[in-house]
Amino acid sequence: MKKATLSIILLLFVFHIHILGQIPRGYYNAIDEKQNSELKTALHRILRNHTVLNYDDLWYYFWTTDARPPTSGSIVWDMYSGTVRYFNPIRGRSTSGMDREHALPKSWWAPSAQSDRYAAHNDLNHLYPSDAAANYAKSNYTLGVVGTTTFNNGVTEVGRNVYPGAPSQPAFEPADEYKGDFARTYMYMVTCYEDYAQQWRTEALYMFRNETYPVFQEWAKNMLLEWHRNDPVSEKERVRNEEVFFYQNNRNPFIDFPQLAEYIWGDSVTYTFRVPEQYYAHQAVLVTPPNQTNLYFGEVQKHSEVSQTIVLKGLHMTGNISIILWSGNREFFRVASNAVPANAINSEEGYELEIFYHPEEYGEHNTQLIIQDGGMEGSSVVHLSGICSSGSSLASVNAEFPDLYTQNDIIHFRTYSPKDNIFIYDSLGRLIYSETGTGKWQKFNCPQNGIYIVWLNGKNRKIIVK
Repeated sequence: MKKATLSIILLLFVFHIHILGQIPRGYYNAIDEKQNSELKTALHRILRNHTVLNYDDLWYYFWTTDARPPTSGSIVWDMYSGTVRYFNPIRGRSTSGMDREHALPKSWWAPSAQSDRYAAHNDLNHLYPSDAAANYAKSNYTLGVVGTTTFNNGVTEVGRNVYPGAPSQPAFEPADEYKGDFARTYMYMVTCYEDYAQQWRTEALYMFRNETYPVFQEWAKNMLLEWHRNDPVSEKERVRNEEVFFYQNNRNPFIDFPQLAEYIWGDSVTYTFRVPEQYYAHQAVLVTPPNQTNLYFGEVQKHSEVSQTIVLKGLHMTGNISIILWSGNREFFRVASNAVPANAINSEEGYELEIFYHPEEYGEHNTQLIIQDGGMEGSSVVHLSGICSSGSSLASVNAEFPDLYTQNDIIHFRTYSPKDNIFIYDSLGRLIYSETGTGKWQKFNCPQNGIYIVWLNGKNRKIIVK
């Protein structure tokens, strides 16, 4: 490698800044001059093959995707309640009283025991921090306009759906300021996961049909378009879209180009969509991963190995792409291939590059993955990071503890003070119990033996019920 190239790369390391609002040139090339169903399917092919993140690491990503300004990394942005909550000072740790919520319920595409096998389960584009009580109340209900409420915290309303043409089913209605956010999230989900069309389950069919286009029931299409128009894309959404892109390597196109909703479902379905010239690539360019991407491997035990996959996609590449690890703790990382053919990068599905992290000493480790050559100008940098720890951050409890213990199939617990919250999750991360403490001993009868996660007195603990 030439010294001049190295200097440029080093400068990129120093100035690790996400430039917001920059749709990468070439990312949307494939949707140019497409319309209605063909346009939706072209978007699906762009979005579908992306980096699949680890569900356990969501609070690490939420730290930047859902930090509410002006105190970035401090206040959690909650679209489900008006309660002000703060991130755990240790990045990656959960926030008391909040869940990791699938905006489009995971039960809609698979039974609960299988839903986590699908990429949608870990997709940051529809995963948000949520007030636990609101999440429990809204369950897996459809979006809708609520009449008489059974739950209302001023931001989330739950009750029977009264939107014209909708079935009278339990529904969740977000606050007006977030209705566009949820509409664009649903538009993204049915587009990115167009291949789920035939497996949408009963709960989904109040809003969806088992088809790729238009997929929405007529009433749902009308309502989502109405919400999309009345609550335009906000700066919050734009910032989040960029942050998700730097982790997951795909975007929500209905945030980038809000008019796409009209071309696919609305008043412009008879017209073809044209990609603005400033976003169209005519020469060799690496579309994903974007420069300055972050790839986080989570907490890993010493001497073990985990892997993550990033998707390399490009346009007009003329030669092999070179992959190198540079600086930092590169000895603890490796890649499956150091050279990728141009035809693999230029293909519609791109090239899946597997990257491995195998720490041999405790602590936080970082290095950079440099992607270059192939006829493109400059290079792209992917920042790799992982933590080597001695074990789980959860305290394992299977005997008496000062405020928590198990006896047969009963979990006994005591909050430090009245009105503190207690949350119990099953081994799949589903909230199965939520209660306000009394400051005295209380109990929960477990439905079956197994592992449970208990949030109590400011800590997560793992309980084994035998």
